Amino acid sequence: MLSQKESSRKDPDSEPEVFRSPGSLILSWAWFVVAVIILVDLAVQGRDHVAVVTAAVILVITGIVYACAWRPKIVADSAGISLVNPVRDHRVPWAAVAKVDVVNAVRVHCTPEPGAARGKVVYSWAVQSSPRSARKAALRRGTRNQPRGRLSPRSPQPPPGSVPRYGEMPDTAREALDRSSAEFTAGRLSERAQHARQAAARPASAHLPAGQDASQPGEPGADQATAVAADTRAEAATPAGAAERVMAQWAWPPIAAMTVPLLLLVLVVLF
Repeated sequence: MLSQKESSRKDPDSEPEVFRSPGSLILSWAWFVVAVIILVDLAVQGRDHVAVVTAAVILVITGIVYACAWRPKIVADSAGISLVNPVRDHRVPWAAVAKVDVVNAVRVHCTPEPGAARGKVVYSWAVQSSPRSARKAALRRGTRNQPRGRLSPRSPQPPPGSVPRYGEMPDTAREALDRSSAEFTAGRLSERAQHARQAAARPASAHLPAGQDASQPGEPGADQATAVAADTRAEAATPAGAAERVMAQWAWPPIAAMTVPLLLLVLVVLF
């Protein structure tokens, strides 16, 4: 267990963060419990063709719930963003993230690949924004920002960056409450992408040993800085360094979880 001093120095951007819909998780686990109960009951009491068909239908629904409700999520780690969708997964390194926004769902805009006119836009199934949730978030922001009546004067707000007093909510917590789940996710991903870009844009002198100055030509510090910059450019030009590209692959387990029970249901109905 980390001490308070060590945990306060820990960089939050180095830890993985998982974003997903709580409602989808609750729905998934509720269905899994119901499906197990029904299948156990059919195994104990069912002895006819109808019971077999019912069991196949339960398996089909369970596969769809697993792929479309339980599985989707967004994982942000030190290397980039992983968008886990029902049947396809996308991996977007931080260097390839142009921006993150919300239009009915969280979208990750990618930088154009070499030779492409524009970059891809990857949608996430995990965190979606309905018009109702957007209206509720806008209503909360409007309610908090509107002036109070004369009989209940608004208490003076502390200056930005000040430490909140006892019983007061920090500015970051108030802003999080005023945003929907999708807006909070997009804002957090944008923040981590900005931090990653700032870390990648650090000058080459940061890699020099202590006591060496890169600003004086002809000295070892300047030569090493030039070498570091050249290595960085060479790495970006190589296929390994070009791994800052969007990777996409099919997710075969959820595909099998949906197609195999469906084929089983067709066979049971036909025969």
